[in-house]
Amino acid sequence: MGVSLAWVGVQATSAHDIHAILGLTEAGPSGHFLDFALSGFALASGWHLIVAKPCDHAIRSDRVLAALSSQTSVVACSVEEHVMFMSAESWRGSEQVWDVKHRGGDFGDSDLVVIGAPPDPFEDLRFRCLSAQESAIRSGLSVDHVADIPLELARSIVGFRHDVTNPGIDERTFQALRADPAGLLAQAARPWWKFW
Repeated sequence: MGVSLAWVGVQATSAHDIHAILGLTEAGPSGHFLDFALSGFALASGWHLIVAKPCDHAIRSDRVLAALSSQTSVVACSVEEHVMFMSAESWRGSEQVWDVKHRGGDFGDSDLVVIGAPPDPFEDLRFRCLSAQESAIRSGLSVDHVADIPLELARSIVGFRHDVTNPGIDERTFQALRADPAGLLAQAARPWWKFW
């Protein structure tokens, strides 16, 4: 069974400030981020993570990312392992700076959509992963190396990837979070036609 999640990393902002913007409160226990629908963790590097399920969670909506990035940098990532959809994007000043997406599924193993100018180490990642993909195809192997590009790019900036051991992150100490129904995150999740 594959993982379906979204996460955002917000730079140099306190958990309290992020929670205030989004309308979040701590909801009791801590544990592994996959144990909760919504959880948070502060990295020693100054980045604060919010991890949510599933991959199309409102935490990744333009409305939320614009609000979070109004005064700082934000990196957002979506992971849908069932179809190998992986994306990473950066926001600053309430605007998207770049977006790197591997759509997987019907788009094929070599699909990669790039908007804007991603930072280093993007070009190196793209070269290595596309070369590995071509080699796998020639060998008749069914793998998807290109899906690693957005995940590794986001990890190179924030220091987090959902499916590896991340130095400095104890994955059992993510704090469960709850969205206030009147807060921005809950409002962004509500369909446009639903007024209650």
